[in-house]
Amino acid sequence: MDRLSCRLTGRRSRFPQSAGRSVESMVTDYLSFRPWVIAGITALTVAAILMALLGNGGPRVAATVVAIVCAAGVVGAFLVESRAARLAARDCGQLVTRYCDFVVGNESAARQGLLASVEIWHQKVHILPNGDVREIVVLEAVAERDELYFIRFHLGSEWDQPEKYRRNVLVNADNIEIDGRSTRHWSITNSWLTAARLTSIVHFHSPVRMGQVIRMEMTRFWPAKCLPLMRRGAAEQFVFRTTDLLRIRHLEYHVTLPSGFDAVYEPVGFTPPDHRMSVDGYTDVGGRRVFICRVTELPERLTVGMRLALT
Repeated sequence: MDRLSCRLTGRRSRFPQSAGRSVESMVTDYLSFRPWVIAGITALTVAAILMALLGNGGPRVAATVVAIVCAAGVVGAFLVESRAARLAARDCGQLVTRYCDFVVGNESAARQGLLASVEIWHQKVHILPNGDVREIVVLEAVAERDELYFIRFHLGSEWDQPEKYRRNVLVNADNIEIDGRSTRHWSITNSWLTAARLTSIVHFHSPVRMGQVIRMEMTRFWPAKCLPLMRRGAAEQFVFRTTDLLRIRHLEYHVTLPSGFDAVYEPVGFTPPDHRMSVDGYTDVGGRRVFICRVTELPERLTVGMRLALT
């Protein structure tokens, strides 16, 4: 299920516990004694190099071996520090998610009503034969608060994905315009809440003022996201959900299958005919099947979209 719930809600995030506590403990222990470790390796390396250059016979061979071991130690120390940096980045992302949850969920913020009104949301999902997914999202929204500092997006898949896939998921905000003027002043943080749920937060370095128009283009690459659909014959839902903090006036959700594949589809969250919602399919100029869900005035807290099953 492509749970693209741009939910700017106050639901508190639940962060999964790391399975690698022993590794993290080792990293912490190393960082505690880092100056001594570096000093010791440096001293041994200098002594070994001098012995290898000035000595002869057995001592020279031993010194060469020690120098090699020290070099390996330096490489190991570098890898440990890289691991520590990754852990720190992950923790920062989770903290940002937690505090943004608090900010948008506290009572005083809730009383202010909408964060933003999305006038147009166009999303195109391209599925590859191996189940990899490439997405392009273009949205245009109007800020409804005095100051808007970030927009949060919840993404998800229908199966718990291994770490080897999750670490290769890429989410980028490629272009942002405020009132028609391009800006490069933003950041994006990503945090995994579960093995199937990812939160992406776009942070504006300067707040967007009430009434200003935000135009944003985002690209995402998600390895094996639709693997059950493409390789295991499982039906998959492509759905969208919003809340009372984010109003969606017009939504178009395109899903394109690889060439040579076809699917049957059915609506999710509504029963045709419905003048506000529809699902349709067609064949593009490249011979690929494309399925579109269109929604006008997306109801709050209602999950809508389509379910596809390959034929």
